[in-house]
Amino acid sequence: MMIKSVREIEFNFKGEDTSYLTHSLHPYPAKFPPQLPKRILERYAVKEQTVLDPFCGSGTTLIEARIFGVNAIGVDVNGLSTLLSKVKATPLSQKQFNTIEIFVSKIENEVFKWKFSNRPKIKVKEIEGLDHWFQNNVSEEITFLLNEINLIKNNDIRDFLKIVLSSIIVRVSNQDSDTRFAAIDKNIQNGYTLEQFCKKANEYNSRIMEYSKLINDKTELQIFNADSRNLDFIPDNSIDLIITSPPYANSYDYYLYHKFRKLWLDLDVKFAQNNEIGSRREYSSLKENPEKWNNDLIKCFIEMQRVLKPNHLAFIVIGDSVIKKELIKIEKEISDFAPSTGFRVNEILSSDLSNHSKIFNPTFAQKGKKEHLIILQKQ
Repeated sequence: MMIKSVREIEFNFKGEDTSYLTHSLHPYPAKFPPQLPKRILERYAVKEQTVLDPFCGSGTTLIEARIFGVNAIGVDVNGLSTLLSKVKATPLSQKQFNTIEIFVSKIENEVFKWKFSNRPKIKVKEIEGLDHWFQNNVSEEITFLLNEINLIKNNDIRDFLKIVLSSIIVRVSNQDSDTRFAAIDKNIQNGYTLEQFCKKANEYNSRIMEYSKLINDKTELQIFNADSRNLDFIPDNSIDLIITSPPYANSYDYYLYHKFRKLWLDLDVKFAQNNEIGSRREYSSLKENPEKWNNDLIKCFIEMQRVLKPNHLAFIVIGDSVIKKELIKIEKEISDFAPSTGFRVNEILSSDLSNHSKIFNPTFAQKGKKEHLIILQKQ
């Protein structure tokens, strides 16, 4: 295929709206801006091709792929990520929107009686650390919502409502924030959880409506909760384009900060915890060596190369890391090992993280760290 330079793609999207359509659904850390996959797709994709994101996270690439008009495949080790990506990238029908509106109206009519001391009695769902992380009134209201959601027969509507509920879990818990795993006293009042659910449901319903109008029914979406070091469910030479952002090593624990969302929704916590590559747990808590990060990335790149069509491109957004006080300049590491995985490095665009990083931890954007857009071509 003909290779075009990426120098024209603006790497810093400061000031641009990154929350349009369904991109704003549900808190999720360290997302890359949707303008990046959008512009890559516009320059390098052809309608009805197939795009893969093997670290799909919150579904940013998948949403833009379907808007553009290509088939989208997403993979993530985090079960909440795959559920969220599926909801954000799946258009709904007017009939489904009507069902959601009826459901929300039903919950709104329940709020008044849940605000007072003679609230309905309900057996609370048992999860790990319940009393420490949730007030009892909050646990009762979450359990009530889950019970009602589970009565919904349509999978897409039920998944949508689960994501609405998931989006408010941290806000109504004792967890300080999405990026600080510490318990604080929030003094959440009766009925607040139900009110927040209804507010988010109405907002997200409107967002999905806008998104659904743009989607061509001919395109397909496939999402797998799996480890990207083994993509054996994707055939060889079947992918036209890869756009992805592997975790930035030793910067975040995705499984941890989504832990209670996953527990409430009966999603597997251990699978992500044990298989999430590059986590702070691996490199700060378990004291793994930088070589493991390289080895894990190599396994992922081998799989990406296998499924990608000959001469086609993979766009990798990734940042430098510090492991055991050693600065890992990831563009050099990838440049060194890419040939052994069957890739050629076509181009690298770099930007200083200390200038524009939105990472939750300011130390991540310390001087000397850079973020890179690395363009690889299958040899």
